[in-house]
Amino acid sequence: MIDSGQMALTELAEYCQLAEELSSHIVYRLLLGYSFLACFIATPAQIYFFVKICLKFHCQGNIKFLLNVYFFVSLLFSLISACAFGWRNIVTQFATDCNLLINKFFFTAYHLPSLFLMTLQMLIPVGFSIERYVALKNAGSYEHRKTRLGPVLTAILAAVDSLVMLFLFCDEPFHGPFISLILVPPASAAHFNIYCVILLLIQIGNLVVNVILLKKQKIQPSVHNLSYRYEMEEFKDATNFILFISFWHIVFAGSYVIGGSLARLVGPMVFDKMVHYTAARAMFCAMPTYNVFIVFAAMWKLNKIDQRKKGRMEKDIELNTIGNAGIENYNKVSKMLVNFE
Repeated sequence: MIDSGQMALTELAEYCQLAEELSSHIVYRLLLGYSFLACFIATPAQIYFFVKICLKFHCQGNIKFLLNVYFFVSLLFSLISACAFGWRNIVTQFATDCNLLINKFFFTAYHLPSLFLMTLQMLIPVGFSIERYVALKNAGSYEHRKTRLGPVLTAILAAVDSLVMLFLFCDEPFHGPFISLILVPPASAAHFNIYCVILLLIQIGNLVVNVILLKKQKIQPSVHNLSYRYEMEEFKDATNFILFISFWHIVFAGSYVIGGSLARLVGPMVFDKMVHYTAARAMFCAMPTYNVFIVFAAMWKLNKIDQRKKGRMEKDIELNTIGNAGIENYNKVSKMLVNFE
């Protein structure tokens, strides 16, 4: 009779062999290298974008706060992923057999924070929708409100995500062995996939809500007050930007969720060898690609928005250049132009 110790050794040997085969799998190696390269490029680009652009957004404080949190979370995800994938690429170059297995401390130190950051970034758009609704409902006075709603929404969403993640992984022993940084352990994998599907559906719902809010903004009663018109234009521009990043997040997150789910459900029927099935599940390039893509796409989108802003002002705003009214209008428009720079 085979005792438990022999069974454990046999299982460990199988994992060592699988790790060796996986490290030699050409597609897995290429995508592992690509994921590192994408995160490595994304990290400095996101640092520049966050410091030079995000922190200087000219919009209402609450939506600015939420956007800053969104891109900061993306930055943190890219940073820790670049370090983790860089280390993993080095290991696969020089280690063999059981040395390719990932120890429990390193796996949990990367795996749990990265999953939390990834899911939080998918949840933050809920805050976008709530803030945009409040902004539209309070048009005319919202621009000068204190930045409270943004931090409160961020705290609530982070708490919700933390509680869900705690629930998902509370029964996970993390015994290992671990052969990939991104493969969710068996006890939690199915529930985590369901959570990702729910988050994806929430994101799609948020996209629809923002489209509806944008249409409602267009049918707002015409008001000739300059500050009200300015606030409505700011609402439209900020909502358009949110729609842009939300759409692309859905595209990339959707490909990650759908691809991972298909690999998990259909993989055993498609792949005849365990290594091919594992490689299909361990392919993780959608989110690193999104993080490097969204930086340059967001800069392009913001530049287009700024160009439209200046064009609107040159076309639509007529200055009364006589007397005190002329001075007041000139000062208002000059201030707006400075904010667009």
